[in-house]
Amino acid sequence: MRPITVSVSDDSSGAKATDIVRFDDWAPGTVSIQVTVTGTVNYTVQTSMDDPNSPTNPVAVGSMTWVPSTDTTVVGQSATKSSTFAAAPLFARVLLNSGNGSITATFLQNSNGPI
Repeated sequence: MRPITVSVSDDSSGAKATDIVRFDDWAPGTVSIQVTVTGTVNYTVQTSMDDPNSPTNPVAVGSMTWVPSTDTTVVGQSATKSSTFAAAPLFARVLLNSGNGSITATFLQNSNGPI
């Protein structure tokens, strides 16, 4: 999988989330994450196992359940951080909880083939 980069800025009007990132069901599970901070922010990396495209149990994007990462290194943080998912969730995003700065997050899932 090629790296996927998402970003969000200035939540002065309320918390904002990045676009969602979908991981490859057929690639090995490990996902590397880097969240780069500019300015003053507080953010949380979140995951979801809900799937809007499921043929048997679709969940509308607006109804997806988002939970904080199991790695507290990227939960309620304000500085640039790196983390990993040992097993890839279906989706991830970063929630900008507060602040007037911005975050850019890059996700890279291990692959058993060329990128």
